[in-house]
Amino acid sequence: MDIPQPLENDDEIVSIYEKAVTSKTKIVHITHLINWTGNIVPCRKIADMAHKKGCEVIVDGAHSFAQLDYKIEDTGADYFAASLHKWLCAPFGSGLLYIKRAKIKNVWALLSSVDPDGPDIKKFESLGTRSFASEMAIGTAIDFHNVIGAKRKEARLRYLKNYWAEKAVKLPHAKLFTSLKTDYSCALANIGFDGWQAHQIEARLFEKYRIHTVSIIHEKVNGIRVTPNVYTSTEDLDFLVKGLTEISGGTPPAIK
Repeated sequence: MDIPQPLENDDEIVSIYEKAVTSKTKIVHITHLINWTGNIVPCRKIADMAHKKGCEVIVDGAHSFAQLDYKIEDTGADYFAASLHKWLCAPFGSGLLYIKRAKIKNVWALLSSVDPDGPDIKKFESLGTRSFASEMAIGTAIDFHNVIGAKRKEARLRYLKNYWAEKAVKLPHAKLFTSLKTDYSCALANIGFDGWQAHQIEARLFEKYRIHTVSIIHEKVNGIRVTPNVYTSTEDLDFLVKGLTEISGGTPPAIK
């Protein structure tokens, strides 16, 4: 889907999805929180529309899971997956798969299950030799998440994003590709500057300030993604704004 970034209207976003659904559409795939920009889409409203049209719904919760305070059932997903190393801060290689109970039997387990078309979700745990240490550490990551509290964590992440983004968006030539409204963003934001390519901004921030960001040039987005976590300090973000201020008033280096 080509969704303008940012778009702050649920009905418009749902309409973009709805217009793409045809009589041949079997599955609607929703990225709950868009990783290029951090914009949140109205997942449940899209899912409800898709179900009315007879489609199944897959939700990519890689960035929304443990960043936003919600339950998987709230998304309307028939199938939901997330990477636990992102906002839950569990080890690399750990993930989560959710399938509605009635649909488990319809999904074939590709690896070594004795009952690949059975109704038990555990059939997807037949993965052969893998890192059990990684799986055991997930519980500790969940404990840490719960100690903070999902609602408090979401509020902290949104506060940090707004702290730097509300300053940076006022800089000359700045273009913020992320909504600052509560319903449409949380921790992530993407900013660019007229005349600069995203990779030039990323390189300048790292070389001069040792600040790591991710350059993203995709569709109409040309900026860096900034991703603070709960431990990021406002002093760190002041340093980021200092770097962005210099970039906004400077000339980009020649492209080699």
